[in-house]
Amino acid sequence: MVMTTKIRLAGKSVLLAEDESIVVDVIREVVAPFVLTLDVANDGPDALACIMRRDYDILLLDLKMPRMNGLKLFDYIRDIKPHLLDRIIIVTGDAESEHVKTFIKTSGCQCLAKPFKIKELFDAISSIT
Repeated sequence: MVMTTKIRLAGKSVLLAEDESIVVDVIREVVAPFVLTLDVANDGPDALACIMRRDYDILLLDLKMPRMNGLKLFDYIRDIKPHLLDRIIIVTGDAESEHVKTFIKTSGCQCLAKPFKIKELFDAISSIT
């Protein structure tokens, strides 16, 4: 399954909106070799600027980022580029809070709870690609 996912990633564009450098490093190491582009934004405004320039195939969005959190970023995407909503995977260390559970349920987005396994990342990506 993981190899099939890696093959399906060829030619894809990915935006990683994440402020934790260790998470960025891991995702960059395991995903970047298989995609056409992997752009990284360290906060919400930078991620929004990337999204305004390009329609990514996959968006990995952290919920807790400086300057604009992932919830607000999601709202902007919903308002400005709703066709990207089904390409979002939420990445969070707070998957058990009621607020986040409610958001995940109502948004329809997949959620990767930190820390996650590489297989979980590729499983989530495979449901989009």
